[in-house]
Amino acid sequence: MTNTIENRIDEVAQYYEPAVKFEKLAAWLFWLISILSLCMPYYSNFGELVKCSLQSSFIVSVILYFSISQISRFYLVPKAERMRRKQMLSDAFGTPLCHDKTSLYYNNDYTPSLQRLGANTMENSFFSKEVAEKMLHKKRTFTGGYAVIWLLAFSLRHNNLEILTWITQVIFSGEIIAQWLNLEVLRLRHERTYDRLHTHFLHDIGAESPRAIATVLDSFVAYESAKSSAGLLLSTKVFNELNSSLTKKWTQIRKELKMEFQPSA
Repeated sequence: MTNTIENRIDEVAQYYEPAVKFEKLAAWLFWLISILSLCMPYYSNFGELVKCSLQSSFIVSVILYFSISQISRFYLVPKAERMRRKQMLSDAFGTPLCHDKTSLYYNNDYTPSLQRLGANTMENSFFSKEVAEKMLHKKRTFTGGYAVIWLLAFSLRHNNLEILTWITQVIFSGEIIAQWLNLEVLRLRHERTYDRLHTHFLHDIGAESPRAIATVLDSFVAYESAKSSAGLLLSTKVFNELNSSLTKKWTQIRKELKMEFQPSA
């Protein structure tokens, strides 16, 4: 999953680009809707033309936000994840399930086998949980700040109910509280998948044993279902920042678990 080698190829990455753009656009629309919503009680103070324009902008923005969010969550993100899943299985078993090429995306020495699928899943879950944890540092601070503002607004017993309603609407929307909780759960599920596979490789369970097969398949399904239920993308920027240090950690983990030169069973 690392990208330190210059000739690394990842054609699957192209499927994530539209989802990232839609995600950014949805975030901008959310704040535009929030601002228009805040101004709504004061629309009557403006001229009729301005009032109608603001109301129309609010309606259009809400419809656009809903449409973009649903297209991203139910089409763009699942499509990108489906192509990544095909590429992962192709690499694990040495059979092409799609036309998109990848090279040097995963870092383990297993030949095509169920063990390679387990190693790939473990590598993915390791990088994903670490990237999610880094993202959560900022997300927790951001969410906590808004929660403090919300609590202060109520504790001061502000008489302007419109402001209190607006703050509540913003904080408990899908862009703040829900997104933070979603990311927390995603990180936790990836961590559990990583721990399960770490134990699997640590105890060197026979690759052909029913227990080994069940463990790898259960971990693969758990990793994929976690991404699917979350419906969000991890930050490419954060991944690039952490890539070098995480690659070193992953190399060390492989050595400790003797995954470096183990042949396929």
